[in-house]
Amino acid sequence: MPRPVHIGRVFFRVFAISLVAVAVSGCANFDAVKKFATLSSNAANHAALTRDYIAALDRRKQYQPSVFHAELEAQKTRREAQQASLDVLQQTVVGYMRGLGELTTGEIRTFDKSLKDLGGSLNKATLLTSDEKEAIGALSTLLARRATAIYRQNEIKKLIRDGNQPLQEIIKATRKIVTRGIYADLQVESTVVARYYDNFMLAPGNPMEPVAMALAREAKIEALGRVDSRIKDAQAYDVVLEKIAHGQQYLHEHVNMVGDEALNEQFSPYMEELRYAYRNLLEIAR
Repeated sequence: MPRPVHIGRVFFRVFAISLVAVAVSGCANFDAVKKFATLSSNAANHAALTRDYIAALDRRKQYQPSVFHAELEAQKTRREAQQASLDVLQQTVVGYMRGLGELTTGEIRTFDKSLKDLGGSLNKATLLTSDEKEAIGALSTLLARRATAIYRQNEIKKLIRDGNQPLQEIIKATRKIVTRGIYADLQVESTVVARYYDNFMLAPGNPMEPVAMALAREAKIEALGRVDSRIKDAQAYDVVLEKIAHGQQYLHEHVNMVGDEALNEQFSPYMEELRYAYRNLLEIAR
């Protein structure tokens, strides 16, 4: 005759197992991942860079003859349309890092970028390739499906493991726009500014008045200094993205250590590099 099942005893066993699971999760140390996610989400969010990329064309009007202004306006319109590309890339990196950080604290909120809205943003992102758009969609889907289960350690590992490849692709695409688009354009602006003042100072028949020449040289130095600051800002942001990618890759390669105390010490050099890069970016962007 089979022995009767004691409901209270079964319940107690299940409850005890749950307590053990909670205890294991509670003992896990997610400090390294939490600090990296928080710092990365702040550092990756640099919308001012995109706005300046568009504003650069208005600045050029004062340095180029009016015959070029119509083309500058056309370029500005194209860049405003392209702004969606960099915006959606930045937002996805920030969203991933915030989602990762929330998992370390247990304060999991719904991913605030619905997949429907994301589809609309991707349609506007004309600079992105199909592979880059696919990476954004894959990472956003992972964020939308984050579990709210007790087993945070497993969920953190899963997000790092599954999110690494699309995140690396997204960061690579962002860096491509920053270096080949924004940085390259600022170098052109520097050349335009220098040529404008050189043409003024070296124009045939221009009277060599010491005061006028001194003012022109001073104005040239100031204008080129402002452009140089913007160039350094773009370079500093590229370095920040590089450090985020390196840190994420390290976590991916050592994902089985997530939750272990030892990871905090081993991950420290990556955190210091990112912290220094972000501090440098903030200093330049002032």
